[in-house]
Amino acid sequence: MSRYPLMALATSASLLMLASASQAQTSELRSTLADQREVAVTIYNDNLALVKDTRRLQIPTGASSLAFRDVSAKMRPETALLRSVSAPGGLNVWEQNFDFDLLTPQKLLEKFVGQAVQVVRTHPNTGQDTSEAATVLAANGGVVLQIGSRIETGIPGRLVFGDVPANLRDRPTLVMSLDNTTAAAQDLERSYLSAGLAWKADYVVELAAKDDKLDISGWVTLTNTSGASYRNAKLQLVAGDVNQVQPEIQTRGRPLAMAAAPVAKAAMAEESLFEYHLYSLARPTTIAENHTKQVA
Repeated sequence: MSRYPLMALATSASLLMLASASQAQTSELRSTLADQREVAVTIYNDNLALVKDTRRLQIPTGASSLAFRDVSAKMRPETALLRSVSAPGGLNVWEQNFDFDLLTPQKLLEKFVGQAVQVVRTHPNTGQDTSEAATVLAANGGVVLQIGSRIETGIPGRLVFGDVPANLRDRPTLVMSLDNTTAAAQDLERSYLSAGLAWKADYVVELAAKDDKLDISGWVTLTNTSGASYRNAKLQLVAGDVNQVQPEIQTRGRPLAMAAAPVAKAAMAEESLFEYHLYSLARPTTIAENHTKQVA
């Protein structure tokens, strides 16, 4: 009996396994602020904002994974939508995961429970490093290591990890499984609702020296605790009651709408939309992370 058919079958199976492994190891496409074309932020009352982040990307045709980095850490992921502005209908999102578990020494240690690490010690006199394999047994309120046949608490040196777990990110990231039919670069718009962005109207009243005139200056104060920065953003502010099912919003919009009107005259265009008032800033502005700023 000839052995060639069996060898051919084995070779085909090996090639199939290699192809499958290659597909499984396909690295994800990452999008950062360097890809951003524009960002628009609409801030409502009571700690709620709509973010529209447009980025220019070239995505492989077929199935791929896209990591959309530098999004708000306080995003409501159930509101996140992705659409192609350049090629509508050519992009489908099959799955998305919001990775907000950020990389810290403690988080890295927790992810390695049950796994091997290296314990590196430096000799105080010679400066020579020695390493020893260890298994992380626990990382709650401290660390428990198994080194050989002994159990140690605390870190008897410094720990060296082999890699960073895939679901541990240095920045909040939305990871999507895509099916794309457009080979050319395209503009993708990611929109979502987020907490952590707020605005209010502030006024300074100055009495003239002769006590016969009042000088009133108005500012809109923006506060960003969302965990992301919005560079050169197109800013709109909405005053009015926003109705939501979850979570319940306690509004105080109408007095704020009345107060904001004098500020809007100078630098913002005001529109009335049913029971809402919309104010559009005439120029782009950067809303930095963990930052409070005033605009007029």
